[in-house]
Amino acid sequence: MEVYYRQPYSGELVFTAFAGSHQDAINKGMHKLDQAPERFGMGWKVPYLHVDPHDLGREYQSLIRINSQSGKGGVAWVLEQDYGLQPPKGMHPQIGTAVQELSESVGREITGDEVYQVFQDEFVTPAGPYELAGYWPRPDDTDPTQIHGEIRIRISGVEKTVRAEGNGPVNALDAALRKVLIPLYPQLEEVRLVDYKVRVLTGGTDATTRVLVESRDGQGARWFTIGVSANIVDG
Repeated sequence: MEVYYRQPYSGELVFTAFAGSHQDAINKGMHKLDQAPERFGMGWKVPYLHVDPHDLGREYQSLIRINSQSGKGGVAWVLEQDYGLQPPKGMHPQIGTAVQELSESVGREITGDEVYQVFQDEFVTPAGPYELAGYWPRPDDTDPTQIHGEIRIRISGVEKTVRAEGNGPVNALDAALRKVLIPLYPQLEEVRLVDYKVRVLTGGTDATTRVLVESRDGQGARWFTIGVSANIVDG
């Protein structure tokens, strides 16, 4: 017997949210679920979900489905639940906008894999006019606190080698990149690194890490990029 998709308790979409405001509320409620016993005297208290889906044999993975009406909270939920990613809140609006644009362009609901691919394309491996061909941070022979940075970068197919010094590998390589990029993009003069977070994805000293970089310009605009590597500097 076919079950109507909105049939109470058993319908396919009973525990599903498409609207951005609902998704954001569910996302916040699920993250604070451990406070429910103390604050409400019950183990389950989530906006728009008055019954725990697990009590009826349902899963949490389908709580939020993504279309052009979905909000940043829903997209963040999918990335966290399906792929273990926890982008900072400041990053959510940019991810949400990119996912909405994809959903509008294809005219349908999009899958978790497509959400993840948007995340990869926008923040991990974004396309651009230049490509980093190699980099070498080297300690100074007499002062190990000083680093000599060398990069090789291709700009529109032309490779250039640039060197600079800094008080650490990130500072030295940033200075080298600025030498070659600022003459082409003067607006980068105002862009500064404001946050740099590293998260270990696998255990051990040879662990793979995920590196989140946040930058801002003089007007307060924010940019986020993410890299994954066993080498923190490479990430």
